[in-house]
Amino acid sequence: MNRSIAEKITEVFQPRVPLWACELTPRHIILTGVTKNRRRVATKQAAGLQPGAVTGSLTDRNIQDVEAVRSNLKEMLSHVTFKGGEMVVIVPDDAARIAFLTAERLSKDPEEQQTFIRWKLKKTVPFDVDTAQLAFRVLGPHHTGAGVDLLVALSPRPVVEEYENLFASLNIHAGLVLPSTLAALNLFTVPAKDTLFLKIAPDCTTTTIFQNRRIQFYRRVAGLSPYDAVYPSVMYYQDKLGGKTLEQLTVCGYDSDIRSSLDELEEKLGLRAERLEPKSVDDIFKPTLGGVHLSNPEGLL
Repeated sequence: MNRSIAEKITEVFQPRVPLWACELTPRHIILTGVTKNRRRVATKQAAGLQPGAVTGSLTDRNIQDVEAVRSNLKEMLSHVTFKGGEMVVIVPDDAARIAFLTAERLSKDPEEQQTFIRWKLKKTVPFDVDTAQLAFRVLGPHHTGAGVDLLVALSPRPVVEEYENLFASLNIHAGLVLPSTLAALNLFTVPAKDTLFLKIAPDCTTTTIFQNRRIQFYRRVAGLSPYDAVYPSVMYYQDKLGGKTLEQLTVCGYDSDIRSSLDELEEKLGLRAERLEPKSVDDIFKPTLGGVHLSNPEGLL
């Protein structure tokens, strides 16, 4: 499986990714473990959460009922063979800001690179950029040939600490914290053709566009049907990215509840929605499997 852009981003945080991942969503706690070679799912489990216990946000508390979430997570861990003290933590997309920047000249010094990114984003995000958790990846030359494109992921430090503290209370180190869509993209083998990746979650929909195997656009919206969420992204693809025809549509979140909405999307785009691999695993587990870098699966639960 090709290394995705999301996987490369994680290298900024840690060279060795834990074998276990936990995702907290507004509806569920999702727990997954893989074997040492990362090719087999050892454990996967999902449990419901009370509405409002977790709400992704850049400016407010994310974990509204810490004791309830902690109790549910502790009970889940007691039923699996969790070993070690480290875990990948997958957070709602709403808890992170994904941005694209272009630098005319990018310093080779990592500290200067981060200083430039924080300065560039200071007036565009509703939180303290100087203390935010930051990761970025150089994508390559800008399409005009002038400058270098960067993909940036950042989250307020207090938000990240909420999740870290939750797991620390169970003697687990949050070795890596990732937003849900970037985690799921670790399972995606990016094709050469122009592609739309759509992730549908209970609280929001994210659309990601790839051209020439490079991520070019990311957008998160809440409260809209898949087509209404995708339409502005398609317009941006055509008007700003110079795209002509999207040739592939890959969807994560494919279930009976969204089938009718996907019918409309497929008809208007003229594309058949493909499920994110591995298709033998329910989509609810795929962000956690991407978080632990499941690779070339040889067997699944």
